[in-house]
Amino acid sequence: MRAPALTLALSLVPFAARANPVDMYGMGSRASALGGAVTADVGDTSAVYYNPAGLARLRGLRIDLGYFHAAPMLSLNGADTGVSSSHGLVAGIAAPGRVFGLPFAFGLALHLPDDRVSQVRAFPQTQPRWELYGVRLQRIYVAAMLAISPVRWLRLGGGVAFMASTRGAVDLSGVISITNGAETNLSHAVDADLTAIRYAQLGAQADLGRGVSVGFTWRDSFNLDLTIDLALRGRIVAGPVSNPNSINVLGTYALASRTLTAYQPQQWVLGASWEINPRWRVLLDVTWVRWSGYENPTSSLQTSLDLRIPTELTGLLRVPAIPASAPREAMRFHDTVVPRVGAELTIPWGGRHAAQVRAGYVYDPSPVPEQPGVTSFFDSDRHTVSAGFGLTLRRLGAVVPGTVRIDLHAAVQLLPRREFNRGTPTDPTGDVVASGVVPSLGATTSVEFD
Repeated sequence: MRAPALTLALSLVPFAARANPVDMYGMGSRASALGGAVTADVGDTSAVYYNPAGLARLRGLRIDLGYFHAAPMLSLNGADTGVSSSHGLVAGIAAPGRVFGLPFAFGLALHLPDDRVSQVRAFPQTQPRWELYGVRLQRIYVAAMLAISPVRWLRLGGGVAFMASTRGAVDLSGVISITNGAETNLSHAVDADLTAIRYAQLGAQADLGRGVSVGFTWRDSFNLDLTIDLALRGRIVAGPVSNPNSINVLGTYALASRTLTAYQPQQWVLGASWEINPRWRVLLDVTWVRWSGYENPTSSLQTSLDLRIPTELTGLLRVPAIPASAPREAMRFHDTVVPRVGAELTIPWGGRHAAQVRAGYVYDPSPVPEQPGVTSFFDSDRHTVSAGFGLTLRRLGAVVPGTVRIDLHAAVQLLPRREFNRGTPTDPTGDVVASGVVPSLGATTSVEFD
């Protein structure tokens, strides 16, 4: 009975992760093709993630719908680690208006994986893994933002993103027969609570003239905990359960487990955009990522056992000792600075339509330090090269009295070979070489009504 009950409790847990999937792969095809360097330039529903101030650029209702797929191929010592692919829907809607005569907009966006409704994995800290991938990227992202333009050249925005923290409890009670398993009778109760966690995001954009704009975004950090409480109480019987002369040992066992299932580091982003002429645009972002706040995600356990041994058996039976939980080592992750660059070429055609060609590059240094102790968290620097193509179709008729955009992108993360020297020949893991490639593809279709 214990295994099914615990499995049911775990099945109610939301997506486990180490950060946002949109942090790793981007949101929307235009921004992804530009390497995410759009803090000063974004003006579609992906502004909900990149910079909420950009929503105030919109002049009509906008709806975005897209799909993306990323397939990590990551190896340790030449062996594939089986990291799951990430794929799903990206959608957003934004509605502009005016408040006290000032331009105003509301935006809502989500990232929705399409292959599972939950995933939880809890590894010991000694097990080798790609710490920043895996279940880190299997979760739902939902955010709602507001923006306003107090003066013509300035836009301000902010709002919250949502996640759910989970607490589950499994309660087992009854009789355990150690001489006749058929007489064992346990009942169970399962309870799970989802508590909303909100974390803030703020942004600003300013137009400086001569085609130059600057932007700023701040994203707060958050932790998601998975807490499971297990309680077992009843009696252990040696002999027929209904026989009053059988040996009965009353007892209780309790286990409390806490696991950090998701962590997003605090981020500060500065960006600039330069529209050199109506055809060419160059973009630059620099992000400071506070990885030093990341705590060890390994489960911490607290257990207790209370057995009431009958007086006549005191000398024959002994209460077993509960082993102490293994201490969790400090992660020692370090903060990183991530530069991003992008370029966009716009080619007018047909009088009112246009095509766009885009490219981007990101250098994301790994926050993971050397692993000389018992932990086995591996990673490598990421060099992301991206490209994309877009079509902007205006005034297509009464069916779509506005603008239709179709954007495609492709990107590849290159993780060069990195050697981890464990420092001792007796270490069970030994020295590790990490390397990998992560290709991704995506498409987004947008409609903006006049």
